[in-house]
Amino acid sequence: MDKKYIIIPGCSDLNRGDQALVWETKRLAEENGFTGTYYLTAEKNEPAKQSKNQGIHIIRPIMEHPSRVFKNKENMEYNLWLKLKWGFISVIDFFTSLFYFTTPTRNFIKLFLFREKKYSLKVFEESEAVFVKGGGLFQAYGGISSTYAMYFWCFHLFLAQAMKKPVYVMPNSFGPFEGPFVKRIIKKALKGCTIVTARESLSAHMVKEQLGLQIPVYPDLAFQLPVVPFSKEQVLKDLNISTERKLVALTMRPYRFPQSKNPQAAYETFKTEMAGFIHWLYGKGYMPVIVEHTLAVNSHENDGACIEDVVKMVQEHEYCLIHNKNYTCYDLKKIYSCCDYIVGTRFHSVIFSLGSNIPGIAICYVGNKAQGIMHDIGLDDYVISIYDVTRDRLSKRFEKLIQNEKIVLQKIKKYNSQVKLKEEELMKKCK
Repeated sequence: MDKKYIIIPGCSDLNRGDQALVWETKRLAEENGFTGTYYLTAEKNEPAKQSKNQGIHIIRPIMEHPSRVFKNKENMEYNLWLKLKWGFISVIDFFTSLFYFTTPTRNFIKLFLFREKKYSLKVFEESEAVFVKGGGLFQAYGGISSTYAMYFWCFHLFLAQAMKKPVYVMPNSFGPFEGPFVKRIIKKALKGCTIVTARESLSAHMVKEQLGLQIPVYPDLAFQLPVVPFSKEQVLKDLNISTERKLVALTMRPYRFPQSKNPQAAYETFKTEMAGFIHWLYGKGYMPVIVEHTLAVNSHENDGACIEDVVKMVQEHEYCLIHNKNYTCYDLKKIYSCCDYIVGTRFHSVIFSLGSNIPGIAICYVGNKAQGIMHDIGLDDYVISIYDVTRDRLSKRFEKLIQNEKIVLQKIKKYNSQVKLKEEELMKKCK
C-alpha cells in the first residue's frame, strides 16, 4: 500500500515563498526515504495547479479560517463588525473541532461532513506522518482573538497527535506568544511533535525562554531552492531589461500597520516613501526591478495592490515591473539571481536572493523571521522595520550596503556554505 504524507498548513501557489517551502519539504523528505504520495492542505478555490504538477495532491483543511463564511476580498482592515462575525464562526468551529480528537466522536462527526472533508479526514487517518512546512506560522500579538488564532494554527498538529502520527516541524520562526493561554497551547502542540526546529536563533531563544523547550536551529528550506542552469543575459533579454545599469530587485506588500495609531495613514506613507526610494535609486544610476512576489485573492495579501499605487508616483522609465501569474518559485529565484541587489519586504524574496549570493536589505513587518535570519548571517545592520521606512533611511542603508558589499558577501557565502550540511543533519534527525 502506498504511503501517505501530509504537508501543513494550507497554502496556495500564489504565495511563492510558501510554495518553495512546500516543494522543498517534499523534495528533502523524498530524498531521505519518506517516499509515497504527498498531500497539501489548501483552502477551497485556492490555486494549486503548479503544486499538483509537482506531484502533490490537494486536500481541504479539516479546520478552516472563519473568513470562509464572511469573505471580503477588498478588506484592508479588521473592523469591529468583521471581528464579531469571525468570532461567532470561531466559537462554533472550536466546539466542533473537539469531536475530532477521539475515535468515537470522530466517527460520529463523519456523519455530518461534506465529501471533501471526509476524504481529508481519511487521508489523515491513513497517513504515515505530517510535515509542518517551514515559515512563520506560530505567532500571536495579544488580545482574545490571539487565543483562538493559536489554537487554529495548532489544530492539525493536535489532530495528528490524537491519531498517533509523527509530526515533523520544519525550520520555522516562533513568537511572539502574547495573549491568554497562547503559551500553553503552543507548548502543548510542540511537545507532542517528533521533531521541532527553528529557522533562526532568535525564535529558538524565545521558545526556550518562554516555553521551556530546547529546539535546534536549521536554515530556512528555501535557501537551497534549486534552479536549473540558465543564461543571465537570456533571462534579462526575455524580460526586456537592459544590462546598462546595475539591477536592484524590490518587493513590497499591502500591510495593515496594526501597531500604528493611524494604520491607513501609515500605509500611505509607506507607499510614498517606497516611491521616493525608487526615484532615488534610478537617480543614482541603478535600475529598480519591482517584482510582484506574492499574488492573492484578497487585497491585503496581494502585492499588486500595493505596487499599483506605488508606481503611479514614479516615472515609467524609472523602473521595470515583473508580473506573471504563471511564475513559480523557481522562476522568481532565477530572476532575483539575475539582479545585483535586493530590497525586499517579502522576506522570501530576500532568501531567494541571499541563497544566490545576492546582497540586500530586508524590510521586516511581522514575527522574528527577518531580524532572526539576518542576525544569524551577521547582517543586523541591513534590516529595517516597515514602520520606519523612509526614502532617506532606505537610501542610507543601501549606501552602507554598497560600501560594505565585499564584507556582506563574505558573510552570505559563509552562511550558504553551511546550508546543505545543516539540511542533511535535519533529515537525519527526522529519519
